[in-house]
Amino acid sequence: MEDPSLYYNQGFLAIVGSPSEHVTGLAAFIDVLSGFVAESEDQLGPLTSDVAPLVVVEEAGEVDDEDEPVVEPEKLEEAIVLVLGSANALVKASDREFEPAYNLLLHVLTFSPAGLPDHLAKILDHLSTAALTHPLPTLSVLTNLFNLLPVNSSLRHSVFLTVLNVAVATGNTSLLLPQLNQLPIWFEEWQTSPADQVALLLKIGSELEPADTAAALKYLQEAHSVAVAASVQIDVSVTSKMVVLALKDSSFLDYDSILPFAGTVSSDLVELLKVFVAGTLADYKTFSAAHSDVFSVNDLDPEALATKIRLLTLSTLAGSSLSLTVSYSSIASALEIPEEEVEFWIIDVIRAGLLQGKMSQLERKLFIHQVATRTFGEKEWTVIAQQLDVWKQSLRDVLTVVRNARVTVENKVGATNAEHEKVNGVETTVEVA
Repeated sequence: MEDPSLYYNQGFLAIVGSPSEHVTGLAAFIDVLSGFVAESEDQLGPLTSDVAPLVVVEEAGEVDDEDEPVVEPEKLEEAIVLVLGSANALVKASDREFEPAYNLLLHVLTFSPAGLPDHLAKILDHLSTAALTHPLPTLSVLTNLFNLLPVNSSLRHSVFLTVLNVAVATGNTSLLLPQLNQLPIWFEEWQTSPADQVALLLKIGSELEPADTAAALKYLQEAHSVAVAASVQIDVSVTSKMVVLALKDSSFLDYDSILPFAGTVSSDLVELLKVFVAGTLADYKTFSAAHSDVFSVNDLDPEALATKIRLLTLSTLAGSSLSLTVSYSSIASALEIPEEEVEFWIIDVIRAGLLQGKMSQLERKLFIHQVATRTFGEKEWTVIAQQLDVWKQSLRDVLTVVRNARVTVENKVGATNAEHEKVNGVETTVEVA
């Protein structure tokens, strides 16, 4: 028999009893779930009748009471195969019984002479089916199986994929998302190749898309980052899908992070993406008039995109202000909206996290505290340089005022001291006289 430590974290499941007891007990439970009803205490179910003779303890001669019972490895493996072949009946167990029963099955597999790799596919197939009626218990069992495997086991990859599929199919992706932060660590532990990393990240992004577009975009971007760094090819349709998802998602605004990966997609889609990276509402309208078909081809809503580009336009307008103020009339003109609606758009931009500021209804101005930069290039450096010049001039003006005030104070102090000296001199003369 191979060393079980090659496949299992020893001690993760602590279950008292011998292998023969566990196998026969599990077989008896499966018989009951399959509808067997014993007519007498000695009557065994069909599966138990087949399994029990195989796990009879051998006569080992004189043994100490502390010695564990001995079962022939070949017969034990045959018994385990029989139990595993009928394990799909565990789906009939109640939620309360399901997880303990499967934990016992996993424990039984640790005694298999063949090792877990020979049985893993069948276990995962059973659990995928069971997820339809026992979603949360199935995820618990899969988690136990994942943790039962050593941290560097390549088998964890297959178990993780099943966890992902079950979580998505049963609407429980929220339970999985926190664990996905461990992916970089898992990749290192599993010694996953860049190509396999890209494949898994794309799989995660694809599976998460229906339930959580933002999370799907995150992992699609990570897949492209790994692919670029390792020169792994990604199908152009996948990249196009990522760009379209980014445009469709109402909360996604960081288009500059996607543009480097979009070189292979259609030129029209790239041009539209560039508008959202650094363009304005005017640029969007110009593009829309010349490329109206790009919206229908990619199932994009022009009005929804117009709303998003207005938010980005306001952000750019605020970021380019040297005085850190923008009048309501300037905002209305840039967004092509009535001035009465400006404050609603300011609130939406602040809510989107694109800027922080304060509105003045009296002055009808937006005072800017902080702006998120959409992209950073020569134009942005120029704006920063201009703002620094403004701030330096402001500091010079303040310094001039301070110096003038100091001179004024010094002059007053000097005049006062002189007056005091004059007065004191007169008093001194009077006293001498």
